[in-house]
Amino acid sequence: MKLRIISGTLSRRYITVDKSAAQFRPTQERVRQSIAETLKPRIPDSRVADFCAGSGAMGIELLSRGAAHVDFVETNRLRGNSIEKHCIVFGVGERCRVFTQDIRRFLNTSPAAYDIIFYDPPYQDAALAALVPDMSNLLNPGGVLVYERDKSGVPQGEKLPMTQYKVEVRNYGDTAVEYITRL
Repeated sequence: MKLRIISGTLSRRYITVDKSAAQFRPTQERVRQSIAETLKPRIPDSRVADFCAGSGAMGIELLSRGAAHVDFVETNRLRGNSIEKHCIVFGVGERCRVFTQDIRRFLNTSPAAYDIIFYDPPYQDAALAALVPDMSNLLNPGGVLVYERDKSGVPQGEKLPMTQYKVEVRNYGDTAVEYITRL
C-alpha cells in the first residue's frame, strides 16, 4: 500500500506499508487533505499527536506542513517501525517520537500537552471511541482534537462540557470528523 504526502516540504513523497503490516484502514487522501487544510493556521510550530497512527500518514503530513514535533502512538510493532523508518528517510526523524504501545497505556503515562491530536481508531471499537474525553485533557488551551469515525458512529465530542470545548462535525462520504477545540 502506498500513501502520498499531499503538501509541504515532503509533498509527492510516498509512505509504503508492507503487506504484513497493512491490515488497517488508512484515512482517505481527500479526507487527510481536508483535515490538513482545516488545520492549516494551527500547524506551524505545533506539537502534534497521531494516535492509532497506522501508517503515520497524517502525522507526517502535518510535519511536512510545518508542525514542530509529532508523537506517533501505534500498537502494531511493524507499523510503528515503518513510521519510524519513514520519518528518518524523510529527514524529519529528530522531530518525531514513535510509541509502540496501547493508546490507553500512553494516555495514563503521558505528561505531554498537544496543540493538535489526530485520533483515528478502528471505527467499530466502542472502547477506543470512548477515550475521546480522556484525550481532550491532553490539549493545550486552543488546541484541537480531530476524531475520525464512521458517519453512523456515536459522536464523542457531545460528551464534553460545552463551556470548555467547541465541537464541529464535518462529513466526508461515510466518514465523519469531529473537531473538538479546547477553549
